[in-house]
Amino acid sequence: MSHAAHANNAHEDLGWNPEDPHGINPHAHHGHIVVGWKLQLSVLLALIFLTVLTVGFYNAEQWAETAFGITLPGWVNIVGAMTIATIKATLVCMYFMQLRYDKALNTFALLFCLFAVGLFLFFSIIDLSTRGWVTEFKQGEIVAGGTGVGLDSPPIDASFNARVSPRITTAGVSIATYRRNQEMQSWLEARPDKEEKDFWKYFYAKAYKPSRHPGDEQNYFSQLGFDRDPDALSTPNRSVPRYGRTDALDPNPSSD
Repeated sequence: MSHAAHANNAHEDLGWNPEDPHGINPHAHHGHIVVGWKLQLSVLLALIFLTVLTVGFYNAEQWAETAFGITLPGWVNIVGAMTIATIKATLVCMYFMQLRYDKALNTFALLFCLFAVGLFLFFSIIDLSTRGWVTEFKQGEIVAGGTGVGLDSPPIDASFNARVSPRITTAGVSIATYRRNQEMQSWLEARPDKEEKDFWKYFYAKAYKPSRHPGDEQNYFSQLGFDRDPDALSTPNRSVPRYGRTDALDPNPSSD
């Protein structure tokens, strides 16, 4: 008698061979629930209807605001869209992921993951929404230039529950260069007898250990003799820090 035959005889009382990787236990339940095509089609049609409802809800908001001359608060769109999205996700999980027919532990695992994501977003929202309580300029999203307002963007109407910001057009330059150009223009307009060279003399004279500014295209830094102090210059191997406030960003420059 071979070893295989002996093994089969040893498990005749079980009705199957547990050592056989392809064996089937007739006493255990195998396979997934096969949902009828009518139910699947009904769920599919419900998802399509809810998708159309999402678009219709958005268009209804736009129509109401235009027809009645009103501005709906932002939470109306959020509540409506998220309610429809939650119903759609529930249908997908119940029938297409078959959580309705599976063990309750799998549903608990899914809900726990959603809770963890919600907890993460909750604390992030608390952080973002309270930054302005202590320091007002820290409120809002981080934008290019670090100004707290949108660059090259139109003002936001206060009725949209957003912080109103002035329109700033920087013509593609950095906000620091933009503010320096504004200061130079204001300085020269207040002194008709002065020219650009005089502005750079005033600009470098106020700086602590000045170095040539990138906007000084004519190199007035050298022409005016500010490069004669080697300790004041930055080199590829040594950086000379500048301390104190940056006067080039002062919206109200002094009249010196």
